[in-house]
Amino acid sequence: MTFHAPHSHSELKLSIFDSVNLLNQNHWNSIVPKNEVYLTMQYLKALESTLADRINFRYILFYDEMYNPVGVAIVQLLRFTDNDLNTEDLHDRFGHFVSDKFIHNLDARVLLCGNAFSTGENGFIFKDSVSNEMAKRNLSRALNRIKRDEKKANDGVSIILLKDFWEESFADMETLEHDGFIHFEIDVNMVIKMKPNWDTFDDYLSDLVTKFRTKVKGIYKKSNDLVMKSLSPDEIEEHQDKIDQLYGDVLERADYRFGKLKAETFKMFAETMPDDFRLAGYFLNDELVGFSTCFKGNKVVDANFVGIDYRYNHEYAIYQRMLCDFIQYTIDCGLQELRLGRTAEEIKSTLGAEPQHMKLYVKHKNHITNKLVKPIVGLIKPSKFEIRKPFKAVLYQD
Repeated sequence: MTFHAPHSHSELKLSIFDSVNLLNQNHWNSIVPKNEVYLTMQYLKALESTLADRINFRYILFYDEMYNPVGVAIVQLLRFTDNDLNTEDLHDRFGHFVSDKFIHNLDARVLLCGNAFSTGENGFIFKDSVSNEMAKRNLSRALNRIKRDEKKANDGVSIILLKDFWEESFADMETLEHDGFIHFEIDVNMVIKMKPNWDTFDDYLSDLVTKFRTKVKGIYKKSNDLVMKSLSPDEIEEHQDKIDQLYGDVLERADYRFGKLKAETFKMFAETMPDDFRLAGYFLNDELVGFSTCFKGNKVVDANFVGIDYRYNHEYAIYQRMLCDFIQYTIDCGLQELRLGRTAEEIKSTLGAEPQHMKLYVKHKNHITNKLVKPIVGLIKPSKFEIRKPFKAVLYQD
């Protein structure tokens, strides 16, 4: 742990820890609401205890002049190489702007403020008494401090990355931009807002136009032989090897692989956060052929990870059935929103999901290189897809 005093009255005091077990839990919990699941002690302990062999973690507590805790932030230090990229997709996006030599020599240590394993603003939180400008300035100061500490103690940091911000936060980032951060839009998060009249899945179906209602019924017909079951910690352990295999098969098809969880982490989530976390297994003739995970928090179901046996995916509509089950689960829990994440945007759109724009903020360690990175970052655009309108017209008149 390191402690850094402020240099002016506008700066907060901050303490930096390299293990969640060193934190003052009372101070941390006084800042983080229980429904912010990705910043809770249980969640952070599960990540650190199962992934510390691959990721370095840092935790920041911010204090006011009276040494009262007023904010927290989390940092993950990860190594990002060409093995984590779909190089074909990179060429499609950047063309001649990024050389093969650059791609194949890519080896960057990334200081990530946020969470490699969740989408959304899960990197920091401050009390309302701290202004947005003060929060961002002190957050940037803390990240720069960690970068300097890493340069002395380890092999340094190439990139500072803040992920990922919802559209309503875009106007609050001037302080980060003044400190040299460059923003770019990433692929959208596909979100379904639950309607007040959806007490059951049948209510959801009745709000779909005939064409799309028929498609959903077709998904259930194709997947009729699948048995879905919420797995206990012991059952996750029993199927651990298959879960890791199915998850790995999905990652192999991803455009990039920024951090990788494992069944051991899922088991710990299920043990320590049983009310917030669910891993659903999909069985065909008693064989696990797929799984999905999600968290509940802040009136939202956040769909996270899936694993799929692609030998059976088309015939039994495994992935599409998972999406439908997420909708039913959100309705059954009486929550207001389902976040289905990135990828497969058009499929999710046919079920009623709408795109929510998101941004990342990035800064290279070298000031000159940071200026050179800016035009390349400007080329990054979200994937294009056709947005469907599956609901009856009256639902789009809000």
